[in-house]
Amino acid sequence: MRTLLLICTALAAVPAQADRPMSLDQAVSEARERYPGRVLSAETERRNGHDRHRIRILTDDGRVKRLDIDPESGRRMQRPPQR
Repeated sequence: MRTLLLICTALAAVPAQADRPMSLDQAVSEARERYPGRVLSAETERRNGHDRHRIRILTDDGRVKRLDIDPESGRRMQRPPQR
């Protein structure tokens, strides 16, 4: 019975967390899990009235990975083509 109560409590908390935007720290943590290496920069930028987390990681194989994350959905955004 106690286990069931703990599970129900945990499930009730999930929607409340889903309503909050992803913090920059959360975005960096998830990016580091996906692309191991050193974080070169991380900032939240507002463009056209929308926030985005911009993260640059130097991967273990020496490449720089640039990520734009939508804080509302937590999903990776398309970056404009590099010139």
